[in-house]
Order: sequence, then C-alpha cells, then structure tokens
Amino acid sequence: MSLDFILIKSHGHPLSLEDIDMGPAFKEEDYRSVAERFFNGVAWSGNDGLVIMDDMSFELRLSDVSLSVTARGVGDAAVFMDNLAVLGAQQGVVIFDVQGSEILAPAGD
Repeated sequence: MSLDFILIKSHGHPLSLEDIDMGPAFKEEDYRSVAERFFNGVAWSGNDGLVIMDDMSFELRLSDVSLSVTARGVGDAAVFMDNLAVLGAQQGVVIFDVQGSEILAPAGD
C-alpha cells in the first residue's frame, strides 16, 4: 500500500485547496522542523528524508512551499491518517491526501 500526502502550513482551517492561506515566511527549514515533529528519527539526505515506524516507511521531500510524504507498508493506514490529521490541526498544517483529493480533518471534526 502507498499513500501520498502534501503538508502545507496555513492560517485557519481551510475546507479546500483553494482556501489554503499559506504563510509566506514558512520555508524549507520550517518544513524540516515540521517533519521532525511528526516523524521520529528522520534520516535526511539533502531535502529528502526517510523514516521507518509502525510497520511503515515514510519518504519525505522538502520544498519552500510544502512537505510531501509517501507512506508505504503494512501498518494501519486509517490510524496513521487520523494521527497525521490531529498533528496537522495542532500545528496549523493542512494535510492534503493526494489519492483522495481531499483535506484530512481529525476524526470528529
């Protein structure tokens, strides 16, 4: 299984990609910091990172506008997605599910 996500720092809680109000001062190093808060033990090689946890591997790619994440493995994808949505909401980061073409919201929102 493979899941692809894009994490974008935003003001407020947008309901669609068009509603995202990106923080212009938020850059590559800020996304690196977000990645290290979301994922323990990231091994970085330039702007690419790799981490393995909970029977899944996570490939990370930094840019000045987002953090792209590809998740692979046999871990519980539903739990992973909900945890990612909760962390995103806490950090002011919008999580866009590429396959589902939707913004992830924490369960119960």
